[in-house]
Amino acid sequence: MSRLLSTIAILVALASISAQAQPAAESNTEVSPVETSPEIQLPEFDPTAKPEETLEKVKSLWQTRIDVASPQEANLLKVKILGHIVKGSEIILKDTNVDAELALEAIQNKMEALGILAQAGDPNAMPSAIEMAKTISEDPRPLVAREGKLILLSSRLNELQKLDTAGRTAFVKELMDLLNSADLSAREVQIASITADLLEQFGDTGASKTIYKNLAEQAKKSDSPEMRSRASEFEGVARRLELPGNEIKIAGKNLAGADYDIKNHRGKVVLIQYWASWCGYCLEEMPHIKQMYNTYHADGFEVVGVNLDDSADRAIAIIDDMKLPWQNLFSRDAEQLGMENPNATRYGINSIPQCILVDRDGKVVTLNARGDELTRELEKLLLESVTAEGQPTKETPAQDAKPQ
Repeated sequence: MSRLLSTIAILVALASISAQAQPAAESNTEVSPVETSPEIQLPEFDPTAKPEETLEKVKSLWQTRIDVASPQEANLLKVKILGHIVKGSEIILKDTNVDAELALEAIQNKMEALGILAQAGDPNAMPSAIEMAKTISEDPRPLVAREGKLILLSSRLNELQKLDTAGRTAFVKELMDLLNSADLSAREVQIASITADLLEQFGDTGASKTIYKNLAEQAKKSDSPEMRSRASEFEGVARRLELPGNEIKIAGKNLAGADYDIKNHRGKVVLIQYWASWCGYCLEEMPHIKQMYNTYHADGFEVVGVNLDDSADRAIAIIDDMKLPWQNLFSRDAEQLGMENPNATRYGINSIPQCILVDRDGKVVTLNARGDELTRELEKLLLESVTAEGQPTKETPAQDAKPQ
C-alpha cells in the first residue's frame, strides 16, 4: 500500500502528465546509464526576452521530434528536452512581476517535465519539485502561492493512512481552504478526488463525503461552464457515500424491456453490480458473483446488473456467453447511454466495477461488495438469518426476474 500511495503522491504532486507531455512517440522514458548523449538542436533562452516569448519556446519543446536509431538514444534526448523545459520555466519563475496566470503555466510545464523525470528514475526530480513548491508557496501573488501550497499538500497524500481522525480532519480542512480560495481547475479536482478516494479506502467516508460536497458547492460557483456542469457529478458521489445504512433508489427497464424497481425485491438480499463489456475487472468479477448467486439464491439472494454499455447488443453478448441468470438494467435513451445511465449518475458512478450490497430491509450494507467482501457479507446476512429463524425472512411478492 505504501508503494501505491507514494506513486499517487508523486503523480499528483508533479501534476497530471498530459497528452502533450512526452517529447517523443514512446512513453517509457528511462534515465539511461549511457554517458554519451546524442546531439539535438534546442532553442536558446534569452533571459531578457519577454516571459510570453520564453513560455512559447517552452511549450514548443513538447512537440520536439526525435529521430534517432535506438530507444536508448531517444530516451537520452527526452531527458535533455525535459531538462530544457525545466530551465526555460525557471527563467520565467525568477521574475515575481510576471502575470500570475503566465507563472502558473510555467509551473505546470516545469512540474510536468519533473513528473516524467521522476517516474523515469531521476532522483533529483522530486526534491526539485518540492523545493520549488516551498518557494512559490510564499510568493506575493496569491494564485501562485496557492499552487505551491497545493503541491506541498498533495505530496503528503501518503501520510493519510497514518493520520488519526483529527489529523485527517485537519488535512481535509487545509485542502478545502485552498480549493475555496480561488476558482477550481481540473487538476485541483483531481487532487481532491484522489484524496477523497483514499479516505474512502481507509474507511473514512465522512471525510470523503465532506470533500465531494465542498467540490459540488465550489463547482456551482465556478466561472467555467464545464466545471459547473460537474457539480451534479460531485453531488452524486456524496449521495453514494451516504448510502450505507440507507435505502438506495434503483429503477428502470431491463434488457428485455420490462420495468424493474428494487423495492420489489424487499425481503431479499440484493447485489447491484455496475458493469460494462469493456470493463475487464467487471468481467473478472462475474464468475464469483455467479458462484455466490448459485450458492445463496435459494436463501433469498438476488443480483441485478446495471449495464453501462453504449450498445445493448454488447451487453447481451456477454450475458449469453457467461450464461448470467439475473436481470440487467439498460437505458435505451440516446442521452442516457453508457455512464450517463440515471442509475449511475444519481450516485456519481464514474468508475467501475462498483458493487453495492443491500440487505433484506432495503438498506445498503456496503459499497464494495466484491470478492471476499461479498462472500463475508452474504454469510452474515443469509446464513445467520437462516440459522436464527430456520428459514429466510418472508419477502413481499416480487416481479418475474428474467435474466435479461
